[in-house]
Amino acid sequence: MFGKGLITGMRVTWKHFWGKKVTFCYPEEKLPMTERFRGGHLALNATKCIGCKLCSLNCPNRALELTVTVDENKKRHMQQYLHIMGRCLYCNLCVESCPTQALSWDKEYAISSWYKEDMVHDSMSDQTSAAVSEVKPHE
Repeated sequence: MFGKGLITGMRVTWKHFWGKKVTFCYPEEKLPMTERFRGGHLALNATKCIGCKLCSLNCPNRALELTVTVDENKKRHMQQYLHIMGRCLYCNLCVESCPTQALSWDKEYAISSWYKEDMVHDSMSDQTSAAVSEVKPHE
């Protein structure tokens, strides 16, 4: 039949014209992220973290820089937890390897930056750190 594609296309257009609007005004409205979203910053629950460094050992690009100190009772304490987002693959191996589930991804997806210094995130203080000079280059 001649025009069958045109009629089908007009039916789809008519249905979407009167249907629910799904667009967002981006800067004012944020798109809700799903539970399995991988991206943004690593959120560290410092009360659950035992300082085992399994997350940094499983990272293929060495995107995690940890500083752990041991006290006189041989208990480990996390001093610094840097997530270098420029190196990160967002592969989720660090989150999966954590034995205490102390790591998770936050739902922030607008993390772009003009400067390399802004791509280092200190998860202990939950603020972007300008500590790129302290980070060793990938060997």
